[in-house]
Amino acid sequence: MQSQYTDGTDVCSTLTDILYNSNKTLCNTEASLRGSKQRIIALSIFGPKENSLYNDENFSQFIFPFIDEAKLLFPTWIIRLYADELTISRLNLKKLSSLSSNIDVCNINQIPIIGNVGEYLSGKLWRFLPALDPMVDFVSSRDLDSPLTKREQIVVEKFVNSSHLFLTIRDHPFHGIPILGGLWTSALHRNRLLFLHSFSILLDKNQVQKYSSIHDQSLLTELIWPKIKHQTLAFDSYTCQQFQVEHQHPFPTQRSSRDCHVGCVRPCCQNSSNILLKIPCPEQCRPKNHLDWIYC
Repeated sequence: MQSQYTDGTDVCSTLTDILYNSNKTLCNTEASLRGSKQRIIALSIFGPKENSLYNDENFSQFIFPFIDEAKLLFPTWIIRLYADELTISRLNLKKLSSLSSNIDVCNINQIPIIGNVGEYLSGKLWRFLPALDPMVDFVSSRDLDSPLTKREQIVVEKFVNSSHLFLTIRDHPFHGIPILGGLWTSALHRNRLLFLHSFSILLDKNQVQKYSSIHDQSLLTELIWPKIKHQTLAFDSYTCQQFQVEHQHPFPTQRSSRDCHVGCVRPCCQNSSNILLKIPCPEQCRPKNHLDWIYC
């Protein structure tokens, strides 16, 4: 199945068709049967050549805790695994759908409506595809190796119950960019046309090459952030002075352990004597009633 909307196509017209005329998800038939107003946690799963994380042994160690955390903390959300045919077969991903009701496996070589995006779209960008999905209301882009935590669940819930279009989470001294590739959530239904146009580059075979390989965050910084920063809810524990946006807040809960920041790499939230984070968070980034939270 060839990609449908790339060179020489009126992308805006295509996106209008997707928005108004389709009852299909950008995943598969089973995902479409879940209906509209879906809440999605999107993950890219690609081969061990690109990332050793995705060899058979490591994948099992990460995916099953992730599934359990999603069921506990995000029970109304569905995990979407975006992978190519080879990876789906090698890791036996389809079996996960039969084992757990909160997973859909999306073959990027056979995406409904838009076809084989795997022939041109970089793996890290696959997880952004739900931003174009007419059946999705909320999408969270996440990393497989990062645990889902109560600290994260609380700020996502605040966002869901707000009127903001976008949520960005920065919870470490190294989170010094506007949007981390695996730490953002969008409320697509609040301005679907804006998100369709903003993420339409995912359908442009030529233009999207600028953001191949590790440049997914450059895409978010250059194309998404300027359009949504004034309608963004941000939670920031270290770089709050760097990004002066109107709706920026400290985290309302203290992290459970010093290295258990949102977006950390497992087993970061297990008690460990090997503490890596030794920089106190700035007082300006702490809750006003909890200036004693030295590490936020």
